Amino acid sequence: MRPLLLLTAVFVLLPLAARADVYRWVDAGGEVHYSDRPREGAELVRMTSPRPPTPADEAPRRVASTPDATAAVDEQASREAARAVAQDLAAKRAADCTDAKARYDKSLKARRIFRTLENGEREYLSDAEADQVRIANRAAMDAACGPSTASR
Repeated sequence: MRPLLLLTAVFVLLPLAARADVYRWVDAGGEVHYSDRPREGAELVRMTSPRPPTPADEAPRRVASTPDATAAVDEQASREAARAVAQDLAAKRAADCTDAKARYDKSLKARRIFRTLENGEREYLSDAEADQVRIANRAAMDAACGPSTASR
């Protein structure tokens, strides 16, 4: 799945990288240079298509004419930032819940639970200790997902 996703992303983004104007200029030593950025004395060699505006290009156009317009733009930016933070938090909570469910399910299905010692050896837990690990994993799942979450 990942290679397919990566390949799709490459094919989608590759044309965007190829869109550029090419400028040609000759320096004082007579050497010809090419660049994607205009320079004094440079001539446009070819243009594949109009370049989409970048945020830096649009910044000068967004000059607010009144204080009310500035306040409205600031308020809109604040709402968008708050919405983005809320989406990020929801995604993080969902990922934490998924991880906690996986740990709990794994501890339920495991016949024997062990902990790894500093020297890399495994120390298998007693039944009572394994039950305590399962209880702790259930508590962690309830904290991450909510107490009504049941593993399936």
